[in-house]
Amino acid sequence: MIDRVSKQRLEELWLLLDDRDKNILTSIQEYRYLTTDQVRRLHFTESVNDTAALRATSRNLKKLKEMNLINSLDRRIGGIGSGSGSLIWKLEAAGEHLLRLLSNHAHPRRKHFEPSAYFLSHTLAVSECFVRITEISRGRSVKLTKIQNEPDNWRPYNSGGKIVLLKPDLFAVTVCGGYEDRWMFELDLSTESPVRIIEKCRRYHQYYQSGLEQKQFGVFPLVVWIVPDATRKLNLARHIQTEFAKLPNIFTVITPNELEALVKQGAGEGETS
Repeated sequence: MIDRVSKQRLEELWLLLDDRDKNILTSIQEYRYLTTDQVRRLHFTESVNDTAALRATSRNLKKLKEMNLINSLDRRIGGIGSGSGSLIWKLEAAGEHLLRLLSNHAHPRRKHFEPSAYFLSHTLAVSECFVRITEISRGRSVKLTKIQNEPDNWRPYNSGGKIVLLKPDLFAVTVCGGYEDRWMFELDLSTESPVRIIEKCRRYHQYYQSGLEQKQFGVFPLVVWIVPDATRKLNLARHIQTEFAKLPNIFTVITPNELEALVKQGAGEGETS
């Protein structure tokens, strides 16, 4: 039934939305899934404290759900007893139609399916990286000038006579201390073997050697692998160092709590440490 909402009804719904409602819908569209807490951190920053912000966020999301524009998944981050901030939100078909018809941020319609546990965890990890970079850029020292999710950040290049695509999880441009830094982020959940990680790194080196990014922007982005913990960091960094010892150093490996320091420090030269 939601799929058959008329254009007139969608236009009526659009008039009922304020700018924050529209921004929330656009954020969920862009990153596919967001938790209540991620929505709070993105769009409810003026509240007196986090508790008040979470209540306001929950009310706003409930309103959008009652308008059949969004819905929450049955599963939560951290399980059933984790509180309202752990609800995971997606666009309903009417929400997708609304943004396609009336927004400048329209995306092709996505197929609806029940996400696997890995797909959902990885997608939310990418969303979390986006939220953290946004939060970091609210300070005086860092300005976020561009951020792109898939597929907008894909890079085509020629490999062995065939056009292939490099597919970063996230691409961002920040300015800090008068210098522009360009980043390509990969989110690792410790579920892939080092062999798979090295294969992805090879594609980054192939793209680096194409010179396309350097020709257009004058510099190659730092490729940042974000891993869950220090053990995985040391293991992955060791594999990258061994495999690419004689090639340009375009990678660094960090844990999530090291992201802010890295962005404020700037990309500089890649390092696998």
